Amino acid sequence: MERFEKRLIPVRQGNVSPTGSWLYVWVDTADGAIAYVGATGFDPELRAHLHLTSENPDHGRVRASVPRFQERDFDVLAFKLPENISRSEAKAALVGQLAEGDHKAAKNTDAGLLAGVIGPIIGALESHRSQLQASR
Repeated sequence: MERFEKRLIPVRQGNVSPTGSWLYVWVDTADGAIAYVGATGFDPELRAHLHLTSENPDHGRVRASVPRFQERDFDVLAFKLPENISRSEAKAALVGQLAEGDHKAAKNTDAGLLAGVIGPIIGALESHRSQLQASR
């Protein structure tokens, strides 16, 4: 018998309550460029869908900000954050490290817990981008 995973999605007074905390990075498969970095409490697949389909620029941020998004292919890498990590702080730290280009600095930051989260995310991104480059 196959095992199945139960997942509770709380809906309270007409609103879905987020049940997780995620960082996600949109990587262009053609050149490995990072097109977008986001954070969400919702399922990252749902957020990816909304980024592409919502005409509201607060929800469809990729649609609103990434040129020719509909003509390009992306891999969206999603990373579940531990409960004790602030999603907004983690996103800011990740964006900062990516902007600086000094990816090893994430491991040496004084932010302790954040460094332990951001360092592995940077590593996973570098690995994925290397795999994309090797497959071209």
